[in-house]
Amino acid sequence: MTKAVCFFDLDGTLLNQEKQVPAENLAAIKAMQANDVLPVLCTGRNRWELDELVAETGIDTLILGNGADVFYKGQHLFQSPVGAPQLARFAGQAAADDLAISFYNDRHIAATQHNDYIKANYSLVHQALPAVDPDFYHKEAVVMMLLFTPNTEAGRAVGAKYVAAFPELNFFRNGPYALDVVNQGITKATGIDVLTDRPEFKGVPTYAFGDGNNDIPMLKRATVGVAMGNALPQVAAVADYQTDDYLANGIPNALKHFDLI
Repeated sequence: MTKAVCFFDLDGTLLNQEKQVPAENLAAIKAMQANDVLPVLCTGRNRWELDELVAETGIDTLILGNGADVFYKGQHLFQSPVGAPQLARFAGQAAADDLAISFYNDRHIAATQHNDYIKANYSLVHQALPAVDPDFYHKEAVVMMLLFTPNTEAGRAVGAKYVAAFPELNFFRNGPYALDVVNQGITKATGIDVLTDRPEFKGVPTYAFGDGNNDIPMLKRATVGVAMGNALPQVAAVADYQTDDYLANGIPNALKHFDLI
C-alpha cells in the first residue's frame, strides 16, 4: 500500500548543475521506494528527454510537459494536445514576429528556426539543437511549446503581448530564454489531479518539491508543498515548508523531516 506520493521537479530540485541525479538524491529515491513512498517526476520536460533518468532512478510515474502528459507505471494515462487552430494562429504570429518556437510531444521535438536564444537554451539544458521543421505541428500532436523571448524588459513585454493575445494558452517563465506554453488550464497541479484521482491514491498524502514558477500550482495542490532553499521568492511564499538548497541535500533532508525515509 502506498504511504505517500512525492512529486519532484527536475532542474534546481532533483538534478544538480550537470543535469544529473546526485548520489544523495538517488539514495533517497531508493529509500522512498523501499518505504512504499511513490516518487513521481513532475516536470516541464517531455517523455523522450527522460529515458536515462527513468532507467537510473526506476521512477516510471511521470507528469510531463507541465501537466500536459501523465504516465503511471509506464502506462500513458492522459495527454492534452494543443488544438490545430490555436497552433496555426500561434505559429503564424511567431513567424510574423520572427520568434523561434520549439514544438514538443512525448516522442519528438522540432523547431521553427535556430537563433541565438534557442542555441543558448539547449546549451543550458545540455541538449542538442532540435531539427528545424516549421511544419511539425501539421504532422504531429503538440503538447507543449517553447516561445523564445528572453527574460529582459523587452522580452517580457513580448511575452505579455502573447499572454494577452492567446488566452486559450498558459504561459510559464522557467528560464532566461523562453516561455513554456501549454493549453490553458494545464499545470503540474492538474497532472497531479489526473494521477491522484485513481482509487488507489484515495486518502494518500502528497508532497511536492520545486523551485520555479511552474512549480507554484503543484506546491499549492499538494498536501505539503516543499520549496527548495534556492526557490524563487514567490515560490517559497506559497510553500508549506522550505528545505535546504538543491545542492545541499535539500531533498533528503526534507524527506527525513517528514519521516518519508
